[in-house]
Amino acid sequence: MAFRFALAPLLRLRQSIERQRTLELQEANLRVGRARESLAQLERCVAASAESSAAGLTAGCTSAELQFAAAVRENMVRFAEELRIKIRELELARQIALAAYHLAYREREVLETLRAQQRIVYDKEQSRREQQQLDEMYLLQHWHHRH
Repeated sequence: MAFRFALAPLLRLRQSIERQRTLELQEANLRVGRARESLAQLERCVAASAESSAAGLTAGCTSAELQFAAAVRENMVRFAEELRIKIRELELARQIALAAYHLAYREREVLETLRAQQRIVYDKEQSRREQQQLDEMYLLQHWHHRH
């Protein structure tokens, strides 16, 4: 008789949930990474705009051009702050996804451990039964040999 784990359907469900939580965590990590990269790119643009305005001052740009550049830079700075807020929200979502993954992992791991323990008990019992059969066959052969 082959080993059967009575909770196998529940184990498969837990494995599926863990895979789903892993994917959700990966997606959350990607969102945070993308947002951080966007922020870094935006900060580089703000710095480049400031340098360009400084160079424009020495090159003789009009005040309208400088005011426009300042307005654009101000909008980029405001957007960067909004992006920082969004990153904090995304990091919170990532922490929630991480906690959900850890829970799913532990729940699956408990069932895996239980399955492994039951398999060990089954294997020992199977070995004991096989040894008992061998002992009985030996005794039967020995008895037939004597009579």
